[in-house]
Amino acid sequence: MRAKIKIEILKHLLLEVGLDPARVTMYNLSAAMGPRWAEICTEFTETIKKLGPSPIWLIDQRLKKKRVGEEK
Repeated sequence: MRAKIKIEILKHLLLEVGLDPARVTMYNLSAAMGPRWAEICTEFTETIKKLGPSPIWLIDQRLKKKRVGEEK
C-alpha cells in the first residue's frame, strides 16, 4: 500500500514539473502471472513510444552536445 501511495505522489510531482504522469505506473502481480506481465510490458512500451522521448532526456542530450562543442 505504501508503494501505491508513493506512485500517486510521484505522478502528482511529475505533473508539477511538466511531465506526463503516464510515464510511471505500478502493477501488483504474482510470480505466476508471467503472461499478464508480458502483456503489461508490451502495453507500457507502446504508451511510452506514443509519449515520445523524455523531455529530460532531450535536454540532457542538448547539454551533452553543447559541452562537446565547447571542448573542441
